[in-house]
Amino acid sequence: MTDRIERQGALQINAWDGSKALQDALPSRTPWAQIEKATAQLQWLAPPAPADQRDWRHPDVGWGVVLPDNDQISAAENARGEDAPAPIRDLIQARKNAPVLRYRAELQQGYLRRYYPNMPPQDLSVQAPNPGIGQGRIPQYLLIVGSPQQIPWAVQYALNMSTFVGRLDLPDEGLRRYVDALISDWAGQTSDPRAPVVWSVDYGLSDITWLMAEAIAGKLWQEFLADEDLKGRVRFNAREATGAALSVALQERTPSLVVTTSHGMTAPLDNEAALRSQLGFLVDVEQTPLGPAKFADWQPSGAIWYAHACCSAGTDSESRYKDLLPADGEIGRMLNGVARAAGATVAPLPKALLGAPRPLRAFVGHVEPTFDWTLRDPNNKQVVTHVLRAALYKNLYQQDRRTPIGYALKDVFKEAGAFYGGWQAAVKLINDNVAGMRDWALYRKLAAMDRQTTVILGDPTVAMPPLH
Repeated sequence: MTDRIERQGALQINAWDGSKALQDALPSRTPWAQIEKATAQLQWLAPPAPADQRDWRHPDVGWGVVLPDNDQISAAENARGEDAPAPIRDLIQARKNAPVLRYRAELQQGYLRRYYPNMPPQDLSVQAPNPGIGQGRIPQYLLIVGSPQQIPWAVQYALNMSTFVGRLDLPDEGLRRYVDALISDWAGQTSDPRAPVVWSVDYGLSDITWLMAEAIAGKLWQEFLADEDLKGRVRFNAREATGAALSVALQERTPSLVVTTSHGMTAPLDNEAALRSQLGFLVDVEQTPLGPAKFADWQPSGAIWYAHACCSAGTDSESRYKDLLPADGEIGRMLNGVARAAGATVAPLPKALLGAPRPLRAFVGHVEPTFDWTLRDPNNKQVVTHVLRAALYKNLYQQDRRTPIGYALKDVFKEAGAFYGGWQAAVKLINDNVAGMRDWALYRKLAAMDRQTTVILGDPTVAMPPLH
């Protein structure tokens, strides 16, 4: 075939002009080769490489603040965040006068307003944001400043799907401590990335704690065991998972990463003050709720804590699961009772740790409960926690660059989108009267909401200290 091609002097095509087939003499190969070489040199014609999303300082990525809108001040003052608490103003200035976006209730969770000193404000879509810090853009990393009553959890859930978002809701003194530590990247505060602490309560096969201990803590622990760099790692499981054991390990090892799985406290429903005071506390193997007092002798010093427990991050004034489960069932009564009694709030444990003298870098938890179905596929019994585990190990412990916690968790929220897509498909099949689709629709929606309502408390740009 090669010889035949070399002997031909014309190139034909299968087109007909009405009288003959079309052909041309073969073009000279020399100019062709020169064109290829020249094209290879014209690299400036190609689009620039996309920005690394881990680099929040890049103008096409960016970091910004989300505040409640304020009609009592000017557009320019809104744009500069002049009504923000003093520590947040310092943070905005330290990060080169970063963009300030505003939440307005009438825009719901679909848009954020951005003001400018010398042009009309823009209401920018959070479903399809143009990432970056320039005009008309929304930074990829966003820090919500305010309580879930001021800026609802629903806003954070929506932003989870398209940006990397965290929240700070701290009293003045705690906010100052956190921001000062953030600006200095926890200078002078040491935690050990080689010494992760894994603590998982296990009440036995009949309880969801067993599944959490196996599917999250156990599988994550296997990865830690295989990593020879993590010399100081320690795990507490089953009978060992007491509050005392966790407290001692935190003080002795000063870990950079803490992973806990347990029930979260959601009682008493008939005493609002008592419920709010211990909402989301981790419940140890002795069924003792663990609040800030239990960890008073430990200084987090820039640790990141992932707590897989009901309401570990807080609760809302209405559960997102309200219409999915029977209101008179055990779960329905608990969900509705917590929402009535506690309302929209951040749980007390992360608030205390993030505002400590040597504060936590970030606390990752749930505003809603976790279901066994959201951890293991009810049909084939496959554990579906691999994305979460990858976030807490493979992503956070990258060698080439410190990975912000917001970026580390990105695939958790991507998975939420996949489950929402599956739920929509199941709803269509329900309408087509396909048997069994109601259970599939329920499973997929529970799993989607479980991922989406995972929240970061703290700034989403924080990262583990490097391994030395």
